[in-house]
Amino acid sequence: MDENIAISATDARRLVSKLLNAPIAPGNYSHFINVGTDHILDALDQNYFRGELADGLGCFKYLEGDYGSGKTQFINSLARRASEQSIVTALVTVGADCPFNSPAAIFTAIMESFQPPVDEENAEEKGIEVLIDRWIVRRIRQLGAEPGDDVPELVQRQIEQQIGGLWKGAPDPQMAAGLTVLTQRLLKLRCGAKEAVSDTELVAWVRGSNIRSNGLKNLGLFEPVRDDNAFRRLKTAIAFLRTRIGYRGFMIAFDEGTRTSSFRRGSVKQKQAIENLLTMINQNAEGEFGGVMFVYAATPDFRSDVISTYRALQDRIGTKAFSRGSPQVPLINIEDANSEEVIHSIGRRLLAVFSKAYGVTWENQVQLDNMSELLSAQRAVLFETPKPRYFVYQFCRFLNQQREKQHRITPQYARDFVSNNEPPLESDNP
Repeated sequence: MDENIAISATDARRLVSKLLNAPIAPGNYSHFINVGTDHILDALDQNYFRGELADGLGCFKYLEGDYGSGKTQFINSLARRASEQSIVTALVTVGADCPFNSPAAIFTAIMESFQPPVDEENAEEKGIEVLIDRWIVRRIRQLGAEPGDDVPELVQRQIEQQIGGLWKGAPDPQMAAGLTVLTQRLLKLRCGAKEAVSDTELVAWVRGSNIRSNGLKNLGLFEPVRDDNAFRRLKTAIAFLRTRIGYRGFMIAFDEGTRTSSFRRGSVKQKQAIENLLTMINQNAEGEFGGVMFVYAATPDFRSDVISTYRALQDRIGTKAFSRGSPQVPLINIEDANSEEVIHSIGRRLLAVFSKAYGVTWENQVQLDNMSELLSAQRAVLFETPKPRYFVYQFCRFLNQQREKQHRITPQYARDFVSNNEPPLESDNP
């Protein structure tokens, strides 16, 4: 195919494996097959990742799209853009593990999901302790040494000075103390010290685990995270990572998936979830987080059934959707980026991925005609152009058969294939 794609054969095989195993966005590989939203990604990249976040300014984006329209795909692709500009990312799925009515659950999910930028080693590891550890390794090397037993004392002292000591005026003094101690301890480990049992407790406490111990009390850490201190602790963590360690910005995304009806309309839990969202939006706008892009992704019924009943939230999101002429509005409608032309482009991209993965030389016109037949069959079943999720699920299975023996298919073959390869029921990831 004439579709150029900068992916190795190994990564292409991993991507194909992910697509064949589950009908969801393929995580860190999403950007390889992302089509139709580059104009949005470019604008967000230019305005925020290369500009405002590094200046300490924050923003909020509300991403809307139906099931299977590509919200998770878009978030992963946006995270890739952020990471390439040395922005820390955290992608959180709202659901049983992170009910949005609990600030403590939100805090813990973010602490566990923090991921270093792609230019750092082992960037697929996650957690706030990973961010701190990667920074320590980088600083040791910048100062002319290598992690291990031979790090000069002068290098250690320089890094300790940058970490700083007592943080007066921190939004949450206990979190400030915990982060300082954890960073000092990780520095010692990178300079040859042995790990202690208390290190595991310290990491768990900083991540938000409900843990108490005498060892933590000796460090001044008396209380685990609670709903009433969670947002202060999140602000403290963001400020520590920005000012003491020097990470230049953050993208924190919440993907609601199929959870729009998690809470009964008008229930106490739903009201608390909306209040939590408003708190993050308002306090971020006032500069209390500093350098954070918050993204919240949900289906259209969330806006029509929930947001419309909360005037304050409706005012924050607005009704005017993102466009090239207004890139800074909060609302991004992913449906606007989907069309039959986009579906065809995704298909050509998938042909290129399979070609790179397995060394297949496609009979171009045969496969383009086959794709058109499958699309016609899908439209007949769905009574509309298929969503990207639906198309990708079936087309990947089709290509996996065709790579063994290519042949032109008939309309009847296409209808049978579509009928016999129904995607599973909606998962938590659209």
